[in-house]
Order: sequence, then structure tokens, then C-alpha cells
Amino acid sequence: MTAPPYKHLVVFSTHFWGHSRPMCTLVARIVKLRPILVTFLTVHSVHSRAVAEVARDFQPGEEHLLSRIRVVALDEGTEADETSGAPGAFKAAYDRLCNGQPLICAKTGTRFEALPVRPNAVLLDSFAVDAHDIVRETSGDAVKLYTWYPVSTNSFFHYFSEDKYPQAEAEATRTGRPVLDVAYEMMWRVGGALMHSPCLPTTHDYEMHPQGFRFPKPLAANVIFRIAGAINKADALITFDAADYQPQATDAVRQHFAEKSRKAYYAGPLMPSGAQAKEKEKINSENGGEIMAFLDEKLKSAGEHSVLYLSFGSLFWPPDPAKLWAVLDVLMEKNIPFVMSHGASMASPLPDDVKARIEKYGNAIVSDWVPQQALLEHPATGWYLMHGGHNGTLESITAGVPMIVWPIDADQPMNAIYLADDINVAYELIEVRGGCGLGKIFRNGRTPRAVGTIDAVKEEMRGVLDQAFGPDGAEKRARLQGLRMKLQAAWDEDGVARGEVSTFLDGF
Repeated sequence: MTAPPYKHLVVFSTHFWGHSRPMCTLVARIVKLRPILVTFLTVHSVHSRAVAEVARDFQPGEEHLLSRIRVVALDEGTEADETSGAPGAFKAAYDRLCNGQPLICAKTGTRFEALPVRPNAVLLDSFAVDAHDIVRETSGDAVKLYTWYPVSTNSFFHYFSEDKYPQAEAEATRTGRPVLDVAYEMMWRVGGALMHSPCLPTTHDYEMHPQGFRFPKPLAANVIFRIAGAINKADALITFDAADYQPQATDAVRQHFAEKSRKAYYAGPLMPSGAQAKEKEKINSENGGEIMAFLDEKLKSAGEHSVLYLSFGSLFWPPDPAKLWAVLDVLMEKNIPFVMSHGASMASPLPDDVKARIEKYGNAIVSDWVPQQALLEHPATGWYLMHGGHNGTLESITAGVPMIVWPIDADQPMNAIYLADDINVAYELIEVRGGCGLGKIFRNGRTPRAVGTIDAVKEEMRGVLDQAFGPDGAEKRARLQGLRMKLQAAWDEDGVARGEVSTFLDGF
């Protein structure tokens, strides 16, 4: 009896687009590297965009490879902690895959017949903590289980190297309190303790929350606090981070997993490539044509690197929007053309007076979604004002665009430190901080001098823009190019990411 010609990889992405987008490119690369069939499970809100994003990495003549990927939507949960789809949805789909039964896409109604081979491996977003349990309970060790780490790995030792959930359960048992409450308190306990990491300078615990931002309790305690345990259940970790982004973090994370006889694979950066990638992105983005025409015109009238791009990704937004409106006022005051993405799920509506000022200014575009890859690679784009999310960070570096970082939470404060202080290719905004983030910064002794006032925000922004569009900014742009070249080579024939993913695929 001959072995089946294909392996079968099951992939599941959550409703967080920043997690799912690079996963789309990864599965496209996988079917190009090996004879593998991919069942890409996702949820309603991501399905259409995932289908379009996967297709961006394929060229004419590669339709036979694209056909190896089937994107199937599951019913979507309505609560913040339902990161594995609606209750029971992932388990039902996984059971059908294991038993050779067809799947029905909950978004389109399309029927997908059973594949000729059962799953050999499963790759799950680390935020899909319940799905990790389901795969282990259903398949044991017969199916390889990999966890997808969708943030910068310089955050790993701060957040996920130790599973603290058993401590929360023990404390809940001892006190009779709900484990949800105990876990939430443990996660957000900030008293000025010093935090040490092999990846970053020593910091106070509150410095990891520079905006005083908190995730909703169910998401924080039922999901994020349990991620370390989910990672422990996996055979290996796969990240969209780039091995050459922060080599110190890469080495430390690899060593951590090696001590547990496991591996960490670096698959990034993961951006669609090829002649059609940017064109398809423009088509899939709202106002894509208008934005690119705006950049073309600014290139002619204002020159290279004249436009500032502003985005906080698909999820985050400054908790105090008045500070953002103040930054927009400074951009307009200095007559800097800008494009702002306003599509984040946490985004505050633009107040009528802010809309009126932007319309009167006439030198800006605000859009829910933008063709970010094409925008960053356009020669008119000079700076990216962003939150430090890792998708945007890697895209900006790969495009050679230096950054102004306004970190909010998660891995963003760590990226801000690394980019601004360690390798000096960015500016970090300090006066925009709020809540516990207004405390002293351990590495330099600085404290936001005007406790986050609007005037302080404006003054700092004026100074940063003067530097960014002057000689200091030019030096940062030039300094960035070495890292840019390393990241651009990651998927070359002998590139580190290509090799890492190939090794991963040979392991199941």
C-alpha cells in the first residue's frame, strides 16, 4: 500500500486580522514548497478577506497550487473570549476532518468534500486556546500540533514563557473567588516591579502598558492569560516574526524551546510578493485607487518621502482620541500630507470638527482600509506613524520606511524600545502616554513632563516631525536599509524563512 501523495495541514486563524493576514501568505508559500493540502479554517468576519489575501501571493499559471487551499468559515462567536469560533464550531469541524466527512462553509454554504488524507498536522493561532485542547483531546500525539505566534518574539519572555494559570486556579480555590477575577488581577498587576528579559532593557512592569490600556476581562483572563499553557501543549512554535529582526530575541527564544526539546520556527516577514500582489491589494482596499493617485500627485508636487502614513492597525486605537486629533492638527499646521487608516475595530469616530478641519486642509485622505503594502512601498511615503504592531513593523522595515511609534500595549512597547533606542531607526512618542504609563521610564529616567497634556503632545510632535523631515530622520532612514535588505532576503532560495518553513514541513 503506497503512502498518500499529499500531506494534510489544518490551519485555524482567529478573528484578529493582524494574526490572520500573515497566515494567509504562509499557507500560500506552503503549497508552493511541498505537496500539501491545506484546510484553512477561519470565521465569518475574516473569510472573504482571507480568500482574497491568499490569492495575492499566486501568479498566473499557479492556479493548480492555489486549488490545494480551501478556506472554510466556521460559525463565529459573539463574546470576546470566543477565539476558537462559536462554542463547539471548531470541534465539530475538526471531528469531521478526522472522520473523513465533508465540511460546509458557514459563510458561503459551499460544500467541501472530504480530502483523500486525514490531517497530519494542525497549526493554530496561539489565541485559539480552546482549539489547542480540542486537538490534543481528539488526536493525542498522532497529529502534530503547532502554535502560531502572531506577535514579535521579543515579547515572549514578558508574557508567555511561564504558564501562570495554575497559580490563578490555586488562588481561586484558596480564596473562593472566580478564577476569571484572579487571573485578570494577576495579568494587570502593575506596582513598579522591575522586569528582566534576555531580549530588552530592564523595565518597570507599568512600562508595558504605556496607555493604561486594558483588554476586556474575558479576553484577558480566559484567552491571553492561558496562551502560555496552549503553547506548552504544542510540538513547536511558528511565528511570522523575522529571524533577523532582533537576533538577540531569536536566539533566546530558540534556546528556550531547545531546552524543552522543541523548536521555534521563524517564517517572516510574510507579505505577498510577485507582479500581481500590489494590484490585487489595491482592488481589495477601499479607496485604493484614490490613495495611490494621491501619492503619485504628492511625489510630483512635494517629492520623495513627503507623505506621512498613520495607522494603528486593525484592532488598536489610542484610548484618549483627543491626543490623536492634536497630532492631526500638528500635521496640518506643518502642511505635511498624510494618509490615515481609520479601520481599526476600536477606532473612535472622527468628530465633526476634526472632519471639517481635514476637509478644509485638503492635503490628506482618511480611509477605513488602505492598500498598506503598496502605500509603504510608494516613493512618496516618508514616515509611518504607527502603534508598533508587528505586521506593520515588518512591512515598514521591508519597505525601508522609518517609523514614529505610539505604542499602546501587547508587543508594541517592546518594538518601540527596540526600534527607537536599540537600533535607532524610529522615534517613540512619550507625551502621548496615559494612566500607569505616565510613570518614570527605567532605561533613561525620563518621565512624561506634562503628564500627558494636549499641549505637551503637540510640542513633542512638532519636535519629532522637525527631526523626522530633517537630517536626523535621513540618518534613521539610511540606517534602516541594512535591516531592510536582510528581511527582504528571508524568502530567497537560500533565505532563512524559506529554510525554516521547509524544515517545519518536513517534520510532519
